Amino acid sequence: MLKTNTVFYFDSSDFINISHHYIDQANFSLAEKAIKMGLDQHPNNIDLMLLNSELLIFNSSYKDAYKILNFVEEIDPENREVYLQKATIYSKNNLSEEAIDILKRALTFIDDKLEIWNMIAMEFLLLEDFESAIPFFKKCLDFDNEDYQSLYNLIFCYENLGMIDESISELSSVLEKRPYSKIAWHQIGKIYNKQGKLKKAISAFDFAIISDDQFVSAYIEKAKVLEKVGKINEALENFRLSIELSEPNSYIYFRIAKCYRKINNKKLFLEYIKNAVREEPGNEKAWIYLIKYYLKNKNPRQAKYLASKALNNNHNSIKIIELNAIIHRENGDTNEAIKFYNQIIDFKENFSWKIWKGLLKCLIENKQWSELLKISLRAKKYYPNKAFLDFTISGCLLKNGKLNEAIYFYQSGKKTCQVPDRLIKSFPEFTENKTLLV
Repeated sequence: MLKTNTVFYFDSSDFINISHHYIDQANFSLAEKAIKMGLDQHPNNIDLMLLNSELLIFNSSYKDAYKILNFVEEIDPENREVYLQKATIYSKNNLSEEAIDILKRALTFIDDKLEIWNMIAMEFLLLEDFESAIPFFKKCLDFDNEDYQSLYNLIFCYENLGMIDESISELSSVLEKRPYSKIAWHQIGKIYNKQGKLKKAISAFDFAIISDDQFVSAYIEKAKVLEKVGKINEALENFRLSIELSEPNSYIYFRIAKCYRKINNKKLFLEYIKNAVREEPGNEKAWIYLIKYYLKNKNPRQAKYLASKALNNNHNSIKIIELNAIIHRENGDTNEAIKFYNQIIDFKENFSWKIWKGLLKCLIENKQWSELLKISLRAKKYYPNKAFLDFTISGCLLKNGKLNEAIYFYQSGKKTCQVPDRLIKSFPEFTENKTLLV
């Protein structure tokens, strides 16, 4: 019909099937044409109108979709799909309360309530109203005790409310009905781990593995607990099993590397930490461990090379930028170090004192007094009680001949400590100016 521009009559169900076919293939333009043709031949067909509104919602044309839904509701006031689509429009516009209201109205006449219970619960999650979400997730679980997504969400609600006993009780209830529920054993193990009940946690993960010996997450969680209790070789065995059962995984390589570092096996530590960054170049933690290893083993050249490589793969990592700054500073390249420190404070000024102090030390070494004064005043907004800043500002002001202002900052610093020797060497004005010493 599209190719020849001719019109053939089809039953509405044919147009619906064709439209669903194209929607399933994500070919929305052809789906739209099929729906339009269908509505031309069957203008009052509710299912075609609802397909049209569904497509409009997908394309964010909410007003047009809502008009269609209002029209359908007048014809068929108890049409389930109308309420679900209206709730979707509200949800997409961050109107969760309105979505909940319309879904609750639908509950009064719809027999198949499972999807609606779940939608209401998810809207309460979006509102972070965990207490209100709980009864709806429980309804989903009562209806289907294998609805693991609802179980996960229910436990998430309990955790956010600090209702640990309720979490354990819920999971125990699932296990009474299904003793080999690997998900329930896995979740209860994670709770015991958080509570510090490590023996119980290991036991729970063992039951999860008994329930499904291919359950990768259970091996990983068990290995993490074994590592925590110092059973490194057993932890390594479980981490290795998780790799055998799944695709290569940067996170697991990293955890294995950490274990080898704990038992001082440098060769295997390097092998696995390098595997971690090869598998996922964006693994910030693995890069940091690798760089610090070479720094600790007095190989600054390799550390510098790796820090640069890590930064190429983690452009916005504050920790890796800081490592680059530290390495350059320790190698005597303070100009490069300053560039890296400035890059950090340009992201956001409220960082750790360690970063500010690293930058200040580089500026002092370079004798960049005007820049030092500017940066010190910026840092003071976040660390008003740091005597180091008071003395640095005072020294810079003395170099500019601003004695009265210098005295104010000098005396402020002296209230808490003496001038550090490092600053006395950088600012001989402190000892030369008698007014300051009074």
